[in-house]
Amino acid sequence: MDNNAIVEELNQLLKGTHMGIGIFEDLEGKLQSERLKTELHGLLDKLKMHAHSLSALIQTCGGDPVESAGWKGMVTDAVEMLKNLMISNDKQVLEEAVKNMKMAQKALHAFDEKHLVLNDQMKKTMRIMQEDYESMYHMLHKYLIEFQ
Repeated sequence: MDNNAIVEELNQLLKGTHMGIGIFEDLEGKLQSERLKTELHGLLDKLKMHAHSLSALIQTCGGDPVESAGWKGMVTDAVEMLKNLMISNDKQVLEEAVKNMKMAQKALHAFDEKHLVLNDQMKKTMRIMQEDYESMYHMLHKYLIEFQ
């Protein structure tokens, strides 16, 4: 696969990461538990680190990283934020966060399945992101069980 196609697909992952950051920032503001706010803030820091790593990969491939979720992402973000207006407790925040982490895992898995031959730096970045997403999902799911 040529660099342009890789750059385009990495930018799609980056757009999704920007969307995730926006959604999780919105969810963080709805939390009542200080402990959960701290956990979600740490999760946001990891997502921002992933955005930085994806941007670096895109630049290494000679591309220009997107700086936002894009037009479609902004519309999706707006719809998600409208849906999130109905969220009224920490359990609902956690349910939404778990749902969004599943979507992130699926997107990363789809990228990984499509690109079996990546350079070492890309493989490393994708593996780190996969492990982080798995860890974040389990952490959120654990708290969701506690709030049942």
